Amino acid sequence: GALKGAVDGGLSIPHSTKRFPGYDSESKEFNAEVHRKHIMGQNVADYMRYLMEEDEDAYKKQFSQYIKNNVTPDMMEEMYKKAHAAIRENPVYEKKPKREVKKKRWNRPKMSLAQKKDRVAQKKASFLRAQERAAES
Repeated sequence: GALKGAVDGGLSIPHSTKRFPGYDSESKEFNAEVHRKHIMGQNVADYMRYLMEEDEDAYKKQFSQYIKNNVTPDMMEEMYKKAHAAIRENPVYEKKPKREVKKKRWNRPKMSLAQKKDRVAQKKASFLRAQERAAES
């Protein structure tokens, strides 16, 4: 879990194994193998296998990004091992450059005085043409 990652990363956080997956509160024992499976994503891989067999539509909906990136349940542990190795190799987080966001304008910008006068002139001309047509017919 996140606490284990923080402790492994060097943060000094007071904790006990009771907070980790794999701790059985009834027998008060910690099973390190269950915890390792959670760290390596094996619980997710097992769920992926279960959904593949039971409900294909739910699998496609739940794991669409995994399917898109060609990640199978058998690849999960290796993927996490590579990620952990890359973090150990270079633990400094590289910030991504901020994207330039062009703000959308939902209301019309104000018209200048010349634009307003031009618009009024157009409306007057249109109104007068309509009056002339009405008078002719």
